[in-house]
Amino acid sequence: MKWIGSIAAALLCGATLLGGIASCEKAPEAGQKVFVMVPKGIHSYYEPCWQGFQDAAKKYGVEVKKSEPTKFELPLQVQTLESVIASKPTGIAISALDDKGLKNIIDKASDAGIKVITFDAPAPSSKELCYVGTANDKAGYDAGVEIAKLMNNEGEVAILEGGIGTLNLDDRFEGFKKALAEKAPKISIVAREDTHGDLAEATTRTENILTAHPNLKAIFGVSSECVPGVISVLKRPDNTKTGLIVAGFDDDPATIAGIKAGIVQFCIVQKTYKMGWVSLEMLLDASNGKSIPTQVDTGVTLVTKANVDTYMQDAVKEFSGK
Repeated sequence: MKWIGSIAAALLCGATLLGGIASCEKAPEAGQKVFVMVPKGIHSYYEPCWQGFQDAAKKYGVEVKKSEPTKFELPLQVQTLESVIASKPTGIAISALDDKGLKNIIDKASDAGIKVITFDAPAPSSKELCYVGTANDKAGYDAGVEIAKLMNNEGEVAILEGGIGTLNLDDRFEGFKKALAEKAPKISIVAREDTHGDLAEATTRTENILTAHPNLKAIFGVSSECVPGVISVLKRPDNTKTGLIVAGFDDDPATIAGIKAGIVQFCIVQKTYKMGWVSLEMLLDASNGKSIPTQVDTGVTLVTKANVDTYMQDAVKEFSGK
């Protein structure tokens, strides 16, 4: 499926780019329900989230908009939320860049009578009503079990993470580490490097890791830019590292191409379309006075060469009859 891109989505909702924010500021008419999705920033990862949000909105006959910072920066996300709150929507679904850093602004929205949930990344310190997304500790644990099998339960593994200190990513790492400790204690984590969500930095960190650890057996990426960074290094003409096991989170196009080419062994794919769909349903229920759960685990899919061509269609089929 071809997802609607971020720029097109901004145009569809009448957004403008001001001060690093793509925002939709028109206040809703009386009685009209309007729900706004606020990602961490502009990234292809969020396109299926937005698609699911839109498709659910069509089913239930409500209006949706998307407002996103142009960069993964906390001040920009706070500024984005200020703009969204001023537009007085019915509800907001936000992928929280930082739990404590967003507490005050999320609480401000809640105190203004706006229903607020988080998706993809929670903000448990705030007045969020519900978190919709991956149970990250469990997903990290399952990834650890899988990579231990590929490593024959021994050797050195390095970790790339796009934001050490970000709650959802840290949970993945802790789950991964726990799995290795319980299932494969002979595997040692020799490096954990922060890519800050940047592909160029993921590439540089990979270079440094391979130089520092010539006996490295595997690299695991905790966020979407990590595996593409590893691939870019391994595909260079002067690369001498062979047999490296590569795996990580999310189905970045480069990661999927890497699986098809045999460079990447697997990726853990979050059900991002489902996140968007369920987020809309949770906001709608909350706005109608219904009780909603505090957490909805949307699950993950292990993507390998065996299902790389069908996993996305299978994800959308889950909602095709709704």
